[in-house]
Amino acid sequence: MKNYFLHILFFTITCSLSLPVLAQQAPSGSTRGKVSGKLVEANTKAAVGFANVVLLSAKDSSLVTGATTDIEGVFILERIPVGKFILRASMVGYPTKYIPNINVTAQQPEVKLGNITLSAASTKLAEVEVVAERQLVDFELDKRVVNVSQDINAESGSVAEVMQNLPSVTVDIDGNVSMRGSSNVTILVDGKRSALSNLTLDQIPANLIESIELITNPSSKYNPEGTSGIINLVLKKEKKPGFNGSASITAGTYDNYNTSLNLNYRYNRWSLNSGYDFRQRTRPGFNNSFTENYSFNDFGQLDSTSYRLQNGERNSKDISHSFRFGADYYLTDRHTLSASGIYRFGKDTGWNSIFYRFEDENRQLVSTRTRDTDEKENENAVDVTVGYRQTFDKKGQELTADIVYNTNIDDEVAMFRERRGLQETISEVQQTLVDDANREIVAKADYVHPISDNSRFEAGFRSSFERLDEDSRFFNVNKQTGELEYSTTQSNHFIFDQNIYSVYTNYSNKYKTISYQVGVRAEQTVTKTDLRTEDKKSNNSYFSLFPTVFVTKDFNPDNKLQFSYSRRINRPRSRFLNPFRDVSDPFSVDYGNPDLKPEFVNSLELGYLKYWGEASINATVFYRHTLDEIERFRIATQVVIDNDTIPANETTFLNIYDNRAYGAELGFNYPVAKWWRLNGSISGFRTQLSTTQGDTELSNAQFSWNSKLNSTFTVWQDLNIQLSGFYRAPTADIQGRMEQMFSTDLAMKKDVLKKNGTVSLRISDVFNTRQFNFLSFGPEFRTESQNRRQSRIIYLGFTYRINSDDNRDRRRDRDNGSNGGDDDDF
Repeated sequence: MKNYFLHILFFTITCSLSLPVLAQQAPSGSTRGKVSGKLVEANTKAAVGFANVVLLSAKDSSLVTGATTDIEGVFILERIPVGKFILRASMVGYPTKYIPNINVTAQQPEVKLGNITLSAASTKLAEVEVVAERQLVDFELDKRVVNVSQDINAESGSVAEVMQNLPSVTVDIDGNVSMRGSSNVTILVDGKRSALSNLTLDQIPANLIESIELITNPSSKYNPEGTSGIINLVLKKEKKPGFNGSASITAGTYDNYNTSLNLNYRYNRWSLNSGYDFRQRTRPGFNNSFTENYSFNDFGQLDSTSYRLQNGERNSKDISHSFRFGADYYLTDRHTLSASGIYRFGKDTGWNSIFYRFEDENRQLVSTRTRDTDEKENENAVDVTVGYRQTFDKKGQELTADIVYNTNIDDEVAMFRERRGLQETISEVQQTLVDDANREIVAKADYVHPISDNSRFEAGFRSSFERLDEDSRFFNVNKQTGELEYSTTQSNHFIFDQNIYSVYTNYSNKYKTISYQVGVRAEQTVTKTDLRTEDKKSNNSYFSLFPTVFVTKDFNPDNKLQFSYSRRINRPRSRFLNPFRDVSDPFSVDYGNPDLKPEFVNSLELGYLKYWGEASINATVFYRHTLDEIERFRIATQVVIDNDTIPANETTFLNIYDNRAYGAELGFNYPVAKWWRLNGSISGFRTQLSTTQGDTELSNAQFSWNSKLNSTFTVWQDLNIQLSGFYRAPTADIQGRMEQMFSTDLAMKKDVLKKNGTVSLRISDVFNTRQFNFLSFGPEFRTESQNRRQSRIIYLGFTYRINSDDNRDRRRDRDNGSNGGDDDDF
């Protein structure tokens, strides 16, 4: 470890020493403009330091760039393109100031505004119109961005529900996400793993999120984990000076409730934010399955068929509390310290009842069993991040460093009762106590050095240290004594350690209308597993390189074409590696595979982006080749209980040989009218899988597609209605497929209390069609299963904003040039 950090230190020092030499050799001609000025108090002429200065496009009021004035009130906005702009200056205690008609031209690229006065006096000014409406989905060449604040589902829903609007993304019954048919997706929060990253998406309130970035082919700067891409959740961060915030409460049918409080304070060198969230989620549901088990004789001929029918009901109630805190302190204009923390605790309770019916080859009843489960789980999660940022005199040059610590501790108690036959009999009683502790420490640093206007160099390192300690203690009730007795054969204590050391570098440049970026990431992974109850240890260490290439052709600012290539990895999770056989349900036994290898994917994409004013399309064709893909594998077997031979299934994980997927996507935004906007996507892809298990060759191939459409109406000035729907065709795995699914959501919201409040009404899954159905098959079995949770829910919510203006409406501020109206959040 010591040698490793010495290598990193040497690497960083070498880069820092060599970059100034490269900068001196690079061309320095710049065609970008500059806007500068100084903010002063109108009466005293004193400098107004640490104020917020933003440059907006005069065309659509979109954000161009921004800065904070220094202690002398001076600001400099650089690298401004040619065009017309509006300057907005704001500071606590002063009305917001707008400076219109700022022209940056090739002949006069530098605009000096001189002293700009801020005064509490109200004078009149000519009309300035600021339009801050953002589209729900912004399509960019290397990612899609969902602006959650524009999605009415975010008023009361979870991130999983908002995800339904993302192109290429599907979410299953448990809130797990897949992208282009692959479940190997990395979830990040503000660009890093955190305690929120460890939750399923239906546990994260959407009102915490500012936007969601879908990155299908990331550069080498990103962690290469997750073969199908990265989903980055960007948390809300209020940047306006002064005190502001919001409070909301939502109630839904079936005992679903949310409350949220967000507070922000920005003054002088400090920027503080805090929040609290309460969430209660209740989900009744059911699952049914029908399994045929085939028996063969010694000559490989079908001898007999048996059947297992399974009907289950369940319900769960999850209650959680989350506290958030963050602070930024500006040591100087160039140095910033930041810290943030999340503490989450909750309690989950649930029950599940499964009725089994076993039939012979003539479909005659052989036996029945009923298995009831009661579960309670307590969860505690902590996430702490400490960061440092330094900027330099050269525009765009910066150094950032972060240390992240997160832990998640779960204590679970489950009671199982199983009885045989239809008559009441003495139950078999079992109990499990599970303690899960997941801890991770990440240290990373990134350095960006602009060599010229069009070229830059990036480098950085990242080290992560993760440990999962899972201790499962299993007890059986002695029928004679009625006491719980510890079972050494069924208990399991598994420890998983994984350390990853990585360095990366990127170089980007532009030649005429062609931009390119090349990079590579090097990683050393060290994995150790320890099954202490069976004294089984396993070590695995491997080195990997992950190159990336991006080439973009700019036909004009509204017309672009990009090719990209990346290599990525999916490391097996701890539960995939744990060899312990979980026989808590004897008819469905699970166990991991300690011999699993990581899967690697080579991904190529060709994307085209075109704008027509506010309308846009994004078209992409892609090809993904995965080696040693990790797949769930089912095996038909039999168990003997009370002298009865009963068909059952075992499930483990295997590396299949090959998976090739290719397809195309089309996404669009289209403003039909001023009061009606459409956005949607359609994606089609073909998956081909193949593997060999013993003497059996398995393969499966299927074309799949999905489509999503979102329609937003502004019926009156303060009433918005949103109708959204999606369809997902069947998708394949190595032993079957997930069946089709479709759903429709309806939501509306209206501003009240002079736009300080918002009332929202939402109905999820209006037609109650959301189901998760599967077909699984193999040489010795065939299973059809149907799963659903209560998804048609009506939500009613109210949000009140504290000292925070609604940025969705058009602002008109009248003056003669010296005063403005309310501050808008962009």
